[in-house]
Amino acid sequence: MDPDAFISQVREHYLDQFKAFLERQQLACVQGAAEVKLALSDGSEVYQRLYCADFIQNDGDTQVIELQPERALYFDVIDGSFGGAALVIQHLRWDDVVVHHDAPEPLGALADWFEKWFDPEDERHVQGAAIGNVIHSLLVQPSSLSMDLGSAEPDALWEMLDLLEAAGATSLRITESRVEECGT
Repeated sequence: MDPDAFISQVREHYLDQFKAFLERQQLACVQGAAEVKLALSDGSEVYQRLYCADFIQNDGDTQVIELQPERALYFDVIDGSFGGAALVIQHLRWDDVVVHHDAPEPLGALADWFEKWFDPEDERHVQGAAIGNVIHSLLVQPSSLSMDLGSAEPDALWEMLDLLEAAGATSLRITESRVEECGT
C-alpha cells in the first residue's frame, strides 16, 4: 500500500462530504460562511484557544454548524514505521485524528506547525477558494494530540508525524476519539 495515496484517499473521502455539506448550508441560508476562525473563551482547552468552525450561518441568529460525516473509510489496522518510530494506524477520520505518542513534552515545534496549518492570520488565504487548506482544531494532552484536519492537505498530518518523530517519539498510534469513547 502506498502511504501517500492512502492518506490522500482518507482526506478526499472527507472533503467530498465537506464540500457537499458546504453547498447545502449555503443554499439553506441568506448569509453564511465556511471555515470561520473563532477565538474561544479563556477556559477552552483547544490549542491557543483558536477554532475554525465548519460553517457559520448568520440569518438573524448566528449559528455554528458542524459537519457530522455520514460515511467513513474502514480498513485493517496498519502496522509500520515512520522514521525511527513504530507507527500503527487503527482508525483514521480526517476530522477526528488522535495521535498517541511517547515524545517528551513540550513539543517546541508545535507552535510553528499550528501557525502554518491553522494559519491564524489567513496569510495563505486564497480569495474565492472553496476551502481554506487549514486545520480546524488542535487539542494537546499528555501523550496525545487530537486534531480536526479540516480542509488541510495531507502534508499537515505527515508534518505532524515528522514533528513527533523528531521530538523523540518511538511509538505513534493513530485512531479517532469517537472509537475511543466507544471502547473499540
